[in-house]
Amino acid sequence: MAEGNWRVRGVRGAITVVENTQMSIREATLEVFIALIQANTISPSEVVMVLFSCTPDLDAGFPSQAVRETLPAWELVPLLDLAQLDVQGSLPRCLRVILQFNTPKTQAQVRPIYLRGAMALRPDLVQINS
Repeated sequence: MAEGNWRVRGVRGAITVVENTQMSIREATLEVFIALIQANTISPSEVVMVLFSCTPDLDAGFPSQAVRETLPAWELVPLLDLAQLDVQGSLPRCLRVILQFNTPKTQAQVRPIYLRGAMALRPDLVQINS
């Protein structure tokens, strides 16, 4: 696809949360979300939707609430919180995000963000962040 053609793209992010508290979930959400939108120069007006998921050991707060209450112009963007599957041996206290947005960037130009312990999920993509 030629650069300059606007398409819907998806970009992933993930971060581990220090502890299962509303404040820790809020801080981790904002850290990964702001890094994701800054790395990809995303404006709320370009966003189709955002899905957040948390491992079952994170139930003290809603990631979407942190975004809506903190970031101006994001209150109209569709945001949804989901529970991740409880898979034995999976990374604990992990918060993930997938954001769909309209952009002229190719999929190869989109930068995923993996922070803290979540870098272990996709070491192949962490190098892209550097």
